[in-house]
Amino acid sequence: MDVVKDIKIAFILGTAIMLFLVFGLLFLVLFYQNHFMKMKRNEANLLLKTALESEKNERERIAIDLHDGVQGDLNALKFTLAGLETGVLDEKFKAHIQLLQNTLQQTTENVRVISQKLMPPLLDQKGLRPALEVYFEFLQTHSDAKLDLKGDLDDFELSSHEKYALFRLIQELIQNMFKHGQVTMVQLMIESQTKELQIKITDNGIPFDFFSTFEANHSGGLQNIMSRIKSIGATMKQLSDDKSNTYIIQLKRK
Repeated sequence: MDVVKDIKIAFILGTAIMLFLVFGLLFLVLFYQNHFMKMKRNEANLLLKTALESEKNERERIAIDLHDGVQGDLNALKFTLAGLETGVLDEKFKAHIQLLQNTLQQTTENVRVISQKLMPPLLDQKGLRPALEVYFEFLQTHSDAKLDLKGDLDDFELSSHEKYALFRLIQELIQNMFKHGQVTMVQLMIESQTKELQIKITDNGIPFDFFSTFEANHSGGLQNIMSRIKSIGATMKQLSDDKSNTYIIQLKRK
């Protein structure tokens, strides 16, 4: 009987040890798998941030080249034509010069607008809200829609990368509203505390399910918005009804 009892005890102990080893092995596998996935996510986030930073630097370089190079050359041409015009007596030739001057003036303005769109100069100099003010003024003069900007960042400090990412995703959201939503009103509300920033964008356009559309086709514009949100660790949710769309972007500090 003692031998049978000892065998049972040994069997139970052996089974317990084997189960312990199996569960220990499973734990190690899950731990390293989780660690590996975390490393891959960190690597993907780093690559995304690097790509967006490269885009920002390239946009800034092109904007400077347009402003200092192309726009400067166009201004030089305008002054040259103005000098030629003073010595021209032929009215027909003078009319051609004036036409060229007007075309150069329009081209210079277009270059200025493109330069500001590529990299708003106020973004790094003054901050996100002043850059949004200029952007809203530009939209107001080029559309019949009413745009309203309220609130401020107060004590919430943004890095250069965060300001750029937020400006671009707001810009792309609003462009999407104008393109697909037939909007006549856009309101942007900024609410901030020391460790939390909330940006609420509301339109009165056609209801648009952002996340369902994104999951369905991953279009370039929607992909850019999601990439920028992810790159700064922000979140976005959408509220919608049969007459409007509302997007709420939140950025929190630990």
